[in-house]
This record gives sequence, C-alpha cells and structure tokens, in this order.
Amino acid sequence: MVIDKSNMKQVLTDFPKQCREALSLAQGIKISDPITKILVAGLGGSGIGGNILQAFMATEKIPVHVVKDYDIPAFVDDQTLVFAVSYSGNTEETLSAVTQAKNRGSKIVAITSGGKLADLVDTVITVPTGLQPRNAVGYLFLPMVGVLFNSSIVNIKNSDLNEMIELLSDVDSFDEKGRELAKEIKDKTPIIFSTSRMEPAAYRFKCEINENAKHPSYHHVFPELCHNELVGIEGMERSKFVIFLIRNSSDHERNRKRMTILKDLFEEHVDVVEVPAMGDSFFAQLFSIIYLGDWVSYHLALWKRVDPTPVHVIENLKQQLKE
Repeated sequence: MVIDKSNMKQVLTDFPKQCREALSLAQGIKISDPITKILVAGLGGSGIGGNILQAFMATEKIPVHVVKDYDIPAFVDDQTLVFAVSYSGNTEETLSAVTQAKNRGSKIVAITSGGKLADLVDTVITVPTGLQPRNAVGYLFLPMVGVLFNSSIVNIKNSDLNEMIELLSDVDSFDEKGRELAKEIKDKTPIIFSTSRMEPAAYRFKCEINENAKHPSYHHVFPELCHNELVGIEGMERSKFVIFLIRNSSDHERNRKRMTILKDLFEEHVDVVEVPAMGDSFFAQLFSIIYLGDWVSYHLALWKRVDPTPVHVIENLKQQLKE
C-alpha cells in the first residue's frame, strides 16, 4: 500500500533546488519610494515567510509586522511596504488585508501563483504552481529578501545564502536524521522549545507535524516559557510527551544557560531531544531546522500510515465558509 500518494518525498528532496530558483524571482523588482515599515500579510504555509522575515529583520531599523487576519494595523500608510503572500492567490483574509492597504496608499508586492491576488496588485512575483503552500516556503519567502536587497533596505551577503543552499543540499542527511527523530515521537505529543530568534523554525516544525502527520504538537519560546509554561512540565508524563529543544550557538548567552539548566529539570518528567541548528549564518541556522522539521513530520506520517500531503480538515472548512 502506497502511503505517500502525492510523492511529498520528492517535493522535500527538491527543496534546495526550489530555494535556488526562488532567489532569482525578484530580479528587477525594487521599491524606490521611502519605506519606514514593512507589513507581511499571509496565513498558514503562505504566512510563515512573514515570521522568518520578522526574525531576520530584528537587527534592522525598519520594523516588520506580520498580519494573519482580515484587518491591518492603524499604522499602515503610504510609507509601508506590504508583502501580500498567498500561494493560491485566493486566501480571503489576505485579500481583505491587501484591499485595506491599497486604500491607504501602501506599496504592495504580491507573491503568489495567481488567483484574485494577482489581479488586485500591480507588482506581482509569480511562483510555480503544483505545490502545497507549506511546501513552497522557499518560493514564498526568498523573493521578499530579494526585493529588500534590490531596494537597498537590507544588505545580504551572497556567502550567507550560499551557505544555506549548500547545507540544505545534503538531502540524505536531513532525511536520515528526520527518520531518527520521528522515532522519538511516535504516539507522544512533541513540544518544540526554542529562543524567540529561532521561533519561526520552531513554529514551522510544529505546524508540519500538525499538517503532514495529522498529529498534535505545540511550541513555546525562551525566555517567556520560563515564566509560565515551565510550571506545566510537572504535569507531563513521559509516555505522553517529548520535548524537542532547539539550540543555536548564536542564542543569547542567558538563554543558552536557561536551556542547560532546564534540560535536567525537563528530563525528570519527559524525554528531551536536543536539536542543534547548523551553519554560521542566520539563514543557514533557521532553514536547517525548518528542513529537518519537514523530514521529521514526513517520517512521522509514514509511521502513522497517513498520506502527508492532503489536509482535508482545512479544505472542508474552506468549503463550508463558501456556503
């Protein structure tokens, strides 16, 4: 019996190639008008790029705000660059947000495969069709970086991007490690912990387990979890939960110390799996965890004997919203 009926394994295998192609999609597109803030409108697999961009831009002067809803903040104006990201181009929340941004004179760049969004916005970066939105994160995120670089809003080193691509290209290693980590989960609920800087990867990890493996998972971040969720560890049972601790050499030293101390405490109640980020650059570190999480969720789906590609519950909700 074939479990992976839509061949997600091939999609995951092709992800490094997707990232290479995505880097060229923004060629020739730039914003010349003054920009004081950035808004990313997108949900689900289309919206994770906004979280990644927000984390990347945390060290820049221009703030990034992510909207995953129908309405945009009051501060959005004609000096706001809006990235409208919808793989299908028909995400109703994103279309609502974009319409509001147009009415305020914002500079809008759409990243989509088509749909209503492509007709609504003048500047459109068209991405290839045929994927699940969550499998198109390279196509949906990297063009934003390209536009910002072209517009002299950020300075990105080619060496950082090349490091990321080279790291991801070791597909067999990610596949094998993903299979090993999936065995740590099985019937347990994985809790993904990271720092705020690495939260997009932790959140993505959790979402892929939800969507691909149809399995519960949750995430939280240091140091905030030390002020609330930490106490809940006492109510966890080893047979029901497992903690994935995402560690990164560039994390704040105090957060690294918190992780070291709390790992011993966690292990009194549940198993803890440390997952180190790879590489030196932010992109390499973040995407190494994202790509690994994709493979973990894929192998967990196979172990559970569920097709990783379909998301029938989401599709059913969309259909009922249309009625």
